[in-house]
Amino acid sequence: MSLLCAGDGELVRGASLECVPGVVERHFGLTACRTEGKLLQSVSHVGPWMDSAHGGQQAGAAGVQFDHVMGEALYAVAPAEHWALTTELTFDIVVAPGWETETLHVNGWVTDSGPRGGFAQAELVDQRGALLAVGTTRVQYVPARTPQEKVETGEANGDERPSAVNFAAHLGVRLGAENGDPRADLVEPGLWTNDYGVLHGGVWASIVELAAGEVLADTGLRTAHVHVSYLRSPGLGSPVSAIARPVHAGRSFGVVEVTGRDGSGRPCVTATVTGRRAD
Repeated sequence: MSLLCAGDGELVRGASLECVPGVVERHFGLTACRTEGKLLQSVSHVGPWMDSAHGGQQAGAAGVQFDHVMGEALYAVAPAEHWALTTELTFDIVVAPGWETETLHVNGWVTDSGPRGGFAQAELVDQRGALLAVGTTRVQYVPARTPQEKVETGEANGDERPSAVNFAAHLGVRLGAENGDPRADLVEPGLWTNDYGVLHGGVWASIVELAAGEVLADTGLRTAHVHVSYLRSPGLGSPVSAIARPVHAGRSFGVVEVTGRDGSGRPCVTATVTGRRAD
């Protein structure tokens, strides 16, 4: 998360405040975010960069926007000098992509927050307000790192409305296999870190869904549910990968387990992705 949105307490006091999306969020088409009352709202532009290699759009492309909005909403009500660290991120696809819209909008709000952590919810809608997906997140509040510990990520270059032939190419993910199971390797993880040098939680969700999508594509199913648990951060600059293992493949739905690891082989995230038939 960018940590650039509302200040402590502003969200629940009903303030209206413009936010500045971080570098990673801008690379995901996010051009604006603001607090409005108890809501934190964002706008993202869609494009070919969201496309799946198997047709339609990649559901995981929504992961960064969900993580950003709900994480910022919880950061806004965090204890002073604390950071909101995502421990779980879940989103359910209500309408299977492709989404015929020029912009995607996420509205997020805090459901519960205390001294140790919080829970938030969000809705993803199209430019007409039609519901496309819903999300939830849990965070843990941890003492903020000092500025000296931050890792500079540089400035976004080029247009803030990204373009690429498909979502895997946009992320720089190399798809392959390990012992017959689909594997997704993030080639340049340093491009996708937040202000503190940690791989963005929404990017992790995107990689996980990409790997699981390779399993589901062979069954004719589409991603309907993604649940990611964040175990630890990868080492700074460490390559990361996600390996998807099919658990169940039925005619109406399938289940895939995904493990994300860093370059030393340590598990960093574990996830369950469910696929369902879109028709």
